[in-house]
Amino acid sequence: MHPLPKGITGFDAPEYGVTAEQFTSACHSAVRQVGGRVLQVQPAYDQVTLNFHQAFVALPHGQEIIRVLCNAHYPMVAFARPPAYEGDARLEFLDCQKLADALSVEFSVIGSKDACLGIDSELIAELTEVELDQMRYRKTQRIGDVIFNHWD
Repeated sequence: MHPLPKGITGFDAPEYGVTAEQFTSACHSAVRQVGGRVLQVQPAYDQVTLNFHQAFVALPHGQEIIRVLCNAHYPMVAFARPPAYEGDARLEFLDCQKLADALSVEFSVIGSKDACLGIDSELIAELTEVELDQMRYRKTQRIGDVIFNHWD
């Protein structure tokens, strides 16, 4: 995995690098390719301080609901289980190869193994002091929680 770029957390970030409209369009296209359907899309920073867009998608035959996460500042996506309950902020990362293949044309796909990596000084070397302070304050343990967060 490459070092995370400055602003990935939403602090000291460039303006939206990936708009909600771009993400929504990409999700609908990817989900159509695998025969599923998009249930809901929530833009980043819409009602809470999420620095990522998210889509809830049903895979074919209603087998499973997948949560597609997309950083609002850099074209990076990952997959997670839906929240266990209303307000659950934990991310349980998982892999979804079908969607990963479909989305990899437009996005860097972060697999569950990489998302669950511990914080490594080389991976966070480009982050700003504000971002590092937020990580320390929140006791962030995984790279995926740096890329996809709800810090305020």
